[in-house]
Amino acid sequence: MTGRLAIDGGTPVRTAPWPAWPRSGAAERRALTEVLESGRWGLGGGAVPELEARFAALHGARYAVACCNGTMALQTALVAAGVQPGDEVITSPYSFVATAHAVRSLGAVPAFVDVEPGTHNLDPERIEDAITERTTAILPVHIGGRPADMDRVNDIAARRGLRVVEDAAQAWLASWRGRPVGTLGDAGAFSFQSSKNLTAGEGGLVLTDDEPLYRRAWSWHDCGRDPGGSPHEHGAVGLNLRMTEFQAVLLLSGLERLPAEQAIRQQAMDALATRLAEIEGLRTPDPDARITAHGCHIFMVRLDESRMAPDPLDKHRVIEALRAEGIPAHPGYGTPLQRGLPVCEALCRSTIWIKHQVLLAGADQMQDVVNAFAKILTPH
Repeated sequence: MTGRLAIDGGTPVRTAPWPAWPRSGAAERRALTEVLESGRWGLGGGAVPELEARFAALHGARYAVACCNGTMALQTALVAAGVQPGDEVITSPYSFVATAHAVRSLGAVPAFVDVEPGTHNLDPERIEDAITERTTAILPVHIGGRPADMDRVNDIAARRGLRVVEDAAQAWLASWRGRPVGTLGDAGAFSFQSSKNLTAGEGGLVLTDDEPLYRRAWSWHDCGRDPGGSPHEHGAVGLNLRMTEFQAVLLLSGLERLPAEQAIRQQAMDALATRLAEIEGLRTPDPDARITAHGCHIFMVRLDESRMAPDPLDKHRVIEALRAEGIPAHPGYGTPLQRGLPVCEALCRSTIWIKHQVLLAGADQMQDVVNAFAKILTPH
């Protein structure tokens, strides 16, 4: 597609609005009112246990612990997995800072390993070289909703006696070889923050099939109490990281819509992957048949720096031009959680995000995204 760029005064590719996020309606208002009038806003309510049971069942897990936010859910999972001060946890530098903060908050040390260019996920080839006598866990991040290579992560962990905690903050309903993420390691942590595909403004949740790990997680998130024990007995150190009933009912409403919304997003992602791959100067994510469902939080497309040499196009200029064309593109992570890892550095320079609320417009509407990229990247 050619024509004068909108940023230079031309006609934008799209003027119609994209789907609003978050979504709400009569069901959410009714549920919130019921909690308000019940007088049970926190402890003693039924919505949090119902959410835990339904989310666990949806992901095929035995246990769930709902938390106040995703960062604390990740911290809780790490505590329950036995991570202690001074331990090292191998993880990805291409992630939100909460991944590192959850580790550091326990006095442990994140050991960053570079990522794969075509997946943005932890590179299994580099994990073993990073293992030391202080390493106790591997923390893969299913970035954007794309499952990491859990076959190789789990193989390394099993051989080296390490725990695996999945950062599934962006990966609701994603699956690897038919098995949902969050259940592939020892524990998995999810987020329900405002930008997420399933949201209550804030919130998080830990999944696990390991009963002792579940009990430690539950105790940590509820002031050191034991599950089912006396509220006045505190057998361990813990924090108050509980979810409120208001958060839980919003999430229960969102769960009703989530499978259908994810199907729309998946179709839109598939359309983008096929059509954007045909545009000179763009690189789309590597296909992987082992990924049987994507979390569909972010579609990540890269500017091909090598093919555009000797004058690589700056991604921020591309994003500015895309936004002028009516496409709300996002720059993603501009800085790695650790400098000096070359693949991650390159991805931070070249990756452009198309977020899930754009995907909710459906596969047909993705042609506007494709047309805008083609218009901008075609030589003028």
